[in-house]
Amino acid sequence: MLFAALVLLLPVAAIGCGGDDDDGGGSGNGLSTKDNLKIDQDRADIEEFCTLAPNPKGDLYDRAFLTVITAVDDMIIIYKKDSGASFHEPLKNRDIKMSQLVQDEAKKLKGCGKDGKVQAAKLDQALQAG
Repeated sequence: MLFAALVLLLPVAAIGCGGDDDDGGGSGNGLSTKDNLKIDQDRADIEEFCTLAPNPKGDLYDRAFLTVITAVDDMIIIYKKDSGASFHEPLKNRDIKMSQLVQDEAKKLKGCGKDGKVQAAKLDQALQAG
């Protein structure tokens, strides 16, 4: 019975999976859908890390720290790939230039303890190089 339900739902799910440009630049001067989603997740990971930064101890902090390293590296890769693009912030329905976004995230990380300052320096270096 479960198998029959999955077989019926599979074609419906496939219909909703096309149309967006996931690898190249998005429409106009925006990021691709894939990169926009990555940046959205990276910003959330940085926010979570900064929430935990006042008490830099324990397993939860360690996991957030490893996640923020990945988020910063990912953000740098996307910025270097298309520094002139804009990130579309879906909740506020606005576009933010990647250079401004990276600068804002670096500023945020500078207030997130010594580990945050190290990650902020990586973002600042990418901005200076780009």
